[in-house]
Amino acid sequence: MKSLLSIIVGLFFITTIQAQSIYEAGYFVDNNGKRTKCLIKKLPWRTNPTEFQWKKNISSSSKTATIENIKEFGVGEDYVYKRYILQFDLNGDTVGKSTKSKDPDLTYKKIFLRTILKSKTTLYQYSKNNVHRFFYTNPTTVYPELLLYKVFYTPDESKKPGKKVIPQENNTYQEQLAKKIKCGDQNPSKLTYTQRDLKKYFKKYNECKGNKIEYIIRKKINQTRIGVVAAADLIGFTHGSNPNIGAAGGVNYDDVFAPRYGVFIETFIPFSKVDLSFFLESTYKAFTMDGRDFAISNSAFELDYKSINVAVGPRFHIYLSPKFELFLEGGLTVDFNIGTESNVFEENELENTTTDYFYGGGIGSGRVKIGFRQYTPKNISKSTAIPDSELTTSSLYVSFNIF
Repeated sequence: MKSLLSIIVGLFFITTIQAQSIYEAGYFVDNNGKRTKCLIKKLPWRTNPTEFQWKKNISSSSKTATIENIKEFGVGEDYVYKRYILQFDLNGDTVGKSTKSKDPDLTYKKIFLRTILKSKTTLYQYSKNNVHRFFYTNPTTVYPELLLYKVFYTPDESKKPGKKVIPQENNTYQEQLAKKIKCGDQNPSKLTYTQRDLKKYFKKYNECKGNKIEYIIRKKINQTRIGVVAAADLIGFTHGSNPNIGAAGGVNYDDVFAPRYGVFIETFIPFSKVDLSFFLESTYKAFTMDGRDFAISNSAFELDYKSINVAVGPRFHIYLSPKFELFLEGGLTVDFNIGTESNVFEENELENTTTDYFYGGGIGSGRVKIGFRQYTPKNISKSTAIPDSELTTSSLYVSFNIF
């Protein structure tokens, strides 16, 4: 119970630290063309911003960059923005916020456009108050051109009860695509004015033209990584003496270093305030330990341990700089006995499965993480003669993301 309480307190401490450190790796390009790698404050980014907060590293003071002095910036892996001065209309896309005019009321504004797909023909998006406008560039354009769409209404002259206006749509964007961005059997007449449809359309168009897709946003539900892990475990073991042979006291085994290796899968949860992931890890471990009970002359004990270890838990990520992150973790492990032998315990006197908890952390850069874990002691004995044992483990590990 004490160990479990320590883990709960530790996880609360982790959450508190992370809540104060809501920055992730990014970059920006200033008006002089200088590119700076930095940490940018994490936001939902549902609306295209006009400014953002950044730090050089986690210990630096926060600074504010605005659309006046930044011409491009990127946050994480899914948000890339470029500055333009463009004409567009932001009248609502619902009848309640629309006008009777079919033609948009175009006005110039300085904005950051989000890159949706980057290739020779690129798709951009601007969003504000749940209204979305899409733009494109191709080799013949100098600046992004608006894909024109507008909801408008006409008065209901039939005077039927319950009807006052008739909703209409100006789908000029379909004509624009049919004229300038069409390849093979593409049919823009059935295309809706949504990120999902337009992204698919532009992807298919570029592939049809043989253009390389340099960047495309993902459906940000989760981000999963699969990789390998190798560890060196420092293991200690003690148990009581067998009273049936007239011994007293306990048996201490010499500590050993044991290799542990296997695979893991880690899935990131896209919270707006924290970088939280959950991981599942499966590793194989085998070692041999020697012990002695000094109350018995010429006594010698041996434990030949083999198991499959499964660990699961949350991992909190704190970015220290654009290249390095600190992570803190805690969770549960289950050891499955796969042929452990001992000259003290009979085969049926060793637990088939044992459970313990762990906590730790480490540092990561790119695909590599180096971490340390401390495990809570566990009892592997179910013998009535020696009911209590204590197996302790500390672990230093390295993991590498393959996918």
